[in-house]
Amino acid sequence: MAAKLIVLDPTAEQTPEILQPAPRSEQLDGKRIAFLDNSKERASEILATLEDLFEERYRFAEVVKRRKAYYTKGASRDLIAELARSADLVITAVGG
Repeated sequence: MAAKLIVLDPTAEQTPEILQPAPRSEQLDGKRIAFLDNSKERASEILATLEDLFEERYRFAEVVKRRKAYYTKGASRDLIAELARSADLVITAVGG
């Protein structure tokens, strides 16, 4: 009698959640902006350059700078919540 082989599919049957983008502002002057460094090499340089370019064009009420703990992991829920409270706009950079 031949042996029977059972193959299991390890993939989850999930439907991805469809997210809507946040509403866009027509005007950036007076807004609070945050720059999120992903902890990869040169990300801070990329963000510094972007900050300079943005500040040439806009007058922000506040500029917040934060850095993820590890580039291999997503931003923590606490960090995301802080950015959501403290900024109207968040820009992140991927160094590497």
